[in-house]
Amino acid sequence: MQQATLYKTAVIVHFLVSLFGAFSAFPALLGGPETPGITQGIPQIVIVLGSLLGVMGIVSAYGAWHRQKWGIWLTIVLEAANGLLALPGVLFAPNNTARFLAILGVASAVFVIVGMLLWSSPSTHPSNG
Repeated sequence: MQQATLYKTAVIVHFLVSLFGAFSAFPALLGGPETPGITQGIPQIVIVLGSLLGVMGIVSAYGAWHRQKWGIWLTIVLEAANGLLALPGVLFAPNNTARFLAILGVASAVFVIVGMLLWSSPSTHPSNG
């Protein structure tokens, strides 16, 4: 996969994960921690932080898509936080759907971070020759 394609794919994956994180938590946030669904049994602070990271991720995806340094670094930081937030769910999720989403969250965080760090362009990395 070419570096530009890897970068664009990483930004799109980050945007989709952020969109899902921002809006999938609304029923649990509005109905409380015991709302029936995949978020039942997940601590409320994890749901709130995931939703906030999702909203901030949409903004960082815009900056990363336009190859702004702040957007790239914010994307890396947010994906690291998303991965760390999802990591306990790999082992301790209350149901299999939440466990699958936690594994998917960790895997997508690793992919996006690697895609951002491996990407290089002449505007951000000047050549020495």
